[in-house]
Amino acid sequence: MSSPIPITVPPSIPEAIPDSVHWKLVRAQEHLQELQTQVRRFYQKNPAKVVRQPDGSPDEFIGKVVSGVTIPGKIPMIIGDFLTNVRSSLDYLVWELVLAAKNNPTDKNMFPICTTPEAFNQQLARHRLDGVPIDAITEIQALQPHHDGQDAGGHVLAMLDQLCNINKHRRVIATMIRGSVAPSDFVTQEINGEVYGSLSFDSILKQGIKIGPFPMVNGSAGRGPKVDVPLQIVSFVAFNEGTAQDVEVGYTLSILGGFVVQELARFEKFFL
Repeated sequence: MSSPIPITVPPSIPEAIPDSVHWKLVRAQEHLQELQTQVRRFYQKNPAKVVRQPDGSPDEFIGKVVSGVTIPGKIPMIIGDFLTNVRSSLDYLVWELVLAAKNNPTDKNMFPICTTPEAFNQQLARHRLDGVPIDAITEIQALQPHHDGQDAGGHVLAMLDQLCNINKHRRVIATMIRGSVAPSDFVTQEINGEVYGSLSFDSILKQGIKIGPFPMVNGSAGRGPKVDVPLQIVSFVAFNEGTAQDVEVGYTLSILGGFVVQELARFEKFFL
């Protein structure tokens, strides 16, 4: 059983983006690298195993990934630091847009993230984008999750805002061990003698309630039945709350940070 640890190269931050925004995102990437290191160390302890469940018939195997090992507290703390840096990079962006327009920022300025048009208008009324150039406000509005309608809660920025608010105002982000059958683009690799896996941005690894059913076949003489498992089973550290619940943490954070870096290209023209 392998543990997925996404190893990704984030998009390049546009050169014209101010240093304050740039370094927030650089620091976030450093947290992501540290997270990968800590998860790798955690999996060297072999924290998970597949346990057969009583469901199904005697000639089939239904399993569940379980763990008797507590996830180190450092892992959710690193996740929280990553989220804070990525979210605040957007607020820094608004501050820098005001300065670039030769206006004076105030403590009311921030980057709004809204799942309804009404909420966005309310944020404008609260002076969140005062001093920001009109064309830049148009770009910010175009990025809002509310354009996804009923699916707004699953938008990347909505997910970032939700997780950041949980971490900042409520409690440490909750994580748990999950298990699943590996997706088609899951690639294993060996690092220091341990087998790990990586994912592309084209798949999302989520918890399966059950693993299987897989048929039971006759084993070697005297060894009883064996499980015929044609696919690879993986275990992973996943979020235990929010819209990203049951999704692998490193994969999720890579998407959040990558999206913000990619969309910064919209604002580069305001700093040239």
